[in-house]
Amino acid sequence: MYTFIDEFIQDEITYFLDLNEKEEFLLSQRVTEMVNWHRTSMLPRYAAYLINVADKIEKKEYESADISKLLGNARFLVEQTVSGLTPYASKFLINYLTIKDIEFIEKRMLMRQQERITELSRSEDILYTERLKRLSINFERFFGELNDLQKKLLESHTSQTLGESRVRLHNRTLRQKVFIRFLKTQPSETELIAYSEKLLIRGHLIINPSYKDFSATSLKRFEILLANMLKASSEVQMQTIIEKLRGYANDFKVVSN
Repeated sequence: MYTFIDEFIQDEITYFLDLNEKEEFLLSQRVTEMVNWHRTSMLPRYAAYLINVADKIEKKEYESADISKLLGNARFLVEQTVSGLTPYASKFLINYLTIKDIEFIEKRMLMRQQERITELSRSEDILYTERLKRLSINFERFFGELNDLQKKLLESHTSQTLGESRVRLHNRTLRQKVFIRFLKTQPSETELIAYSEKLLIRGHLIINPSYKDFSATSLKRFEILLANMLKASSEVQMQTIIEKLRGYANDFKVVSN
């Protein structure tokens, strides 16, 4: 999967920027730098994190407080990743702040928003079925075949969180609007880095402060789900989880070298 990350990032950026052939080549170089940083700086940290999670599960340390700490550590890794990648992205984006460039970015954002609105406008039955399927697949990747209690836990969690996607889309839309407004001020590269990082990590300080409470509630729900899923696991499932985590950790170590 990591082999294709360069292409994925480049495709996403070129969607939002109207680039010529020379600019796409320069983007390719910048993306390679980003991926190399992530590979050498973050993958070893991800590996250490997964090993720690595996060790905790092996020791049966997965009460709610334990899970809360593990999720907090995961969030810290995400923030480190964002902080590390933002300067690379900003160094490229700073060259595309003309009125025409910003209008193109805004237009593409609106197109993406409309696509997502269309997806979320389908019936609740369809949204429920699709969300439950995604959630089940993600857990099965680590747990193997799920038992009846675990399936019921996922069904309940899906019902409770079905409306979260709309809240996240609304928040993303608000953040994109303030980002476009910020770009129009013609910031310096340093200002762009600082603002982008703040918007991505602590966006509630810029717009939609209530989103902080929503995020905390959502995370707490997932924390409870994860703790209950682990408590409902068989010994075979526990061993499967531990082996999967250590396997991914080893893969990260190999790729990072």
